[in-house]
Amino acid sequence: MNRVFLKQACLLLPLAGALLTPAPAAADTPKEHFERGFERHQDGRTDSAIDLYTKAIKANPSYIQAYQMRAAAWHQEKDYNRARADYSRVIELGDTYFQAAAYFNRGIVNYDDGRFHDAIRDFTDAVNLDRKMSNAYLFRGIARGRTGDRDGQLGDFVMAARFGDKRVRAWLEEHAPDELDRQR
Repeated sequence: MNRVFLKQACLLLPLAGALLTPAPAAADTPKEHFERGFERHQDGRTDSAIDLYTKAIKANPSYIQAYQMRAAAWHQEKDYNRARADYSRVIELGDTYFQAAAYFNRGIVNYDDGRFHDAIRDFTDAVNLDRKMSNAYLFRGIARGRTGDRDGQLGDFVMAARFGDKRVRAWLEEHAPDELDRQR
């Protein structure tokens, strides 16, 4: 009897092992990679976030938000060329909203990289897609100031104030009140 039991146990052991072994986990979805990357990004772990955004992009090459956030992480790391490339990809893939945001963000990257004329072009493209984007006017005005275009700077500050930037409006009221009156 012990021999029969032992024989049956030997036959059932591999089967039991197969049944008790957990199935391999399903591969993470692009969304799961993105969400984990976003959490890490918020925690300041940009290297890990970049890796996870990259996994999301590899799994779904049209994942616009992953490009957008990876570009932001590259920007934080001061890897301006990679940030520009990812924002350019968002411009290629995205709808108007994403394009306007990507032009604006790429403009910030260009500004931070000292490429003021490129920044001005990107901010201009952003306002061409979203005429009420007050920050694009503000930052284009700042970039114009860096290139010596004071008239363009002032005009952009007036537009930023017109579209709701209260800090710029207060500055203009104090330093250039005639400009606000002329623009009304």
